Amino acid sequence: MAQEYNTNITDQINILIQAPIAVAFLDNNLRYVAHSAKWCEDYKLQYTDIKGMHHYDLFPEVSKEWKVKLQNVLKDAEEYCDEELFSRKDGTEQWLKWNVKPWYDYDNEIAGMIIVSEDITSQVILRKRDQLDYRILLSACTKASIGTWHYNNINGELYWSSATKALHELPEDYQPDASNAILFYKEGDSRNKITQAFINSLTKNESYDLELELITAKGNSIWVRAIGQSDFVDGVCHRQYGTFEDISDRKKKEHQSKLNSEKFQKLFRNSKVGVAIMDATTLQLLDVNNALVSISKINNADLLNSSFEELIDKKDFCIWFDKLQKLLNRKRDHIKQPIKFQGPDGSIIYTQTICNVLEDEYGEPENLVIQIIDITKEKQAAQERKVFIDEIMQKNDRLLNFAYIVSHNLRSHSSNFKGLINFYLENDDEEIRSKIMSMLNNSSDNLNQTIEDLNQVVSIQTTHINFDSISLCEFVQKVLGSISLELLNSDYSITLDIEDQLKIDAFPAYLESALSNLITNSIKYRDLNKSLSIIITATQDNGVCTISVSDNGLGIDLSRHQEKIFGMYKTFHNHENANGLGLFMTKNQVEAMGGTISVRSEVGIGSTFTIKI
Repeated sequence: MAQEYNTNITDQINILIQAPIAVAFLDNNLRYVAHSAKWCEDYKLQYTDIKGMHHYDLFPEVSKEWKVKLQNVLKDAEEYCDEELFSRKDGTEQWLKWNVKPWYDYDNEIAGMIIVSEDITSQVILRKRDQLDYRILLSACTKASIGTWHYNNINGELYWSSATKALHELPEDYQPDASNAILFYKEGDSRNKITQAFINSLTKNESYDLELELITAKGNSIWVRAIGQSDFVDGVCHRQYGTFEDISDRKKKEHQSKLNSEKFQKLFRNSKVGVAIMDATTLQLLDVNNALVSISKINNADLLNSSFEELIDKKDFCIWFDKLQKLLNRKRDHIKQPIKFQGPDGSIIYTQTICNVLEDEYGEPENLVIQIIDITKEKQAAQERKVFIDEIMQKNDRLLNFAYIVSHNLRSHSSNFKGLINFYLENDDEEIRSKIMSMLNNSSDNLNQTIEDLNQVVSIQTTHINFDSISLCEFVQKVLGSISLELLNSDYSITLDIEDQLKIDAFPAYLESALSNLITNSIKYRDLNKSLSIIITATQDNGVCTISVSDNGLGIDLSRHQEKIFGMYKTFHNHENANGLGLFMTKNQVEAMGGTISVRSEVGIGSTFTIKI
């Protein structure tokens, strides 16, 4: 029976996971037992098979509240929600409808949970738009003072309400007369229209709704909306009645709007800036000018068949739409935002847009006007400026490197010469003098080589440096020779562990400067309480050479200085010659050769600097 039950459960799971819905089966440890393909699709997972994976590994953004709900389900509860916002770790948002309930094994014990969800993001966005439409419509519904009138065709009695009398600028006790009431309408088109409409209402039972010009008792001209209809009994008109509404302000606005519209249309058509008019609620494009056709590279007909959302980058639209709601709710007076368009050929068009609201006669939002300026060339120019600035910075770094090399390398040789000569003059021992002369000769050769390298630095192009194939062991020995005096005055031992045949491609001036600086730092920051030991090693693996310079000196407290160890003007010991440039320049020189430099150090133990080229 248990086997048959498990078979049935498996069959049911297989049916569910093939369904076109997002469904997942999790065990008691919240690991996936099975899932539908739509589960991975809806949640944009990079996997197609997540069996055995933990739910929280896939969704680390799950809130504490959700975790409590899942634990409740494992205690035989059911959780559901018709609409909930799920914010993903990458910043995206989804609106979900979900239901979570336990599933049971053969012994009716809870074996895990079933999660069924539905991505309702698009429906929520549509509903929010509908709500926006409703708010706009609700705001547009305003009350107006409307007068009424009534005429009894049996006894000839005419009645005007107080609002009707006020509209005609008549006193409250005025008694209207049917014979002269029509004379308030301006002679000509307005009087002719109301006369004919009144006759048709009386004889043909036709209602009317007219906008007419009226002259008040005080001689003022106003516009009114006159509405009338009649009641017939046995084919005879017994009464006529209707309303009066002062629409002067609206007519003035319509007239001004017409003038403005004519001016706008002239500017709209002739403007060199792209302009689009769109419906404030549907965002459908109602009209576009030729400049926008040219900018977007989309023909007029296709533009008018599109909404603004379809034309622009999705992320840009989300930001813009949020601002639009504030604009329509009068929380801002315009929208200014850079927006990307995609041309028919797939090219990206960068634009700067300004959006304003066109209001109807009631002052409510009706349409949107968007000015669109093509800034693609400016964007490209900005990128070119950035490249130019980067090149300038590189040149500046090269100049700084050169100045440092001249200062550091030549000063080392100069100090070495001066010290050896003084040492020579202070000693009468011929053997020592002979050794010093040999050292001076080596220093002279090294100085010549350094000067040649500096000449190469001066002549190299700004965009690259020339690499030479260098025999590393011999090169390191030359570097040691250039600082022989400093070593001569120290209690030291130097261990070289570099194979004779090891060669690397590097820029000699930069490599000499880097190694010289690391070695002299070992001497400069040695522990005076013990004999100095420097170990220089090099290995090569898969074309990458690793050079290490280790010492047993004072060391550096990396817990304090790790982030600024290679910074400019950063020093870590009180030393009279410390200027904070050495390691900064060394790092620049190594990186200019395409390499990296790192450090391991411990206070009182020593330091190891590792260069990889």
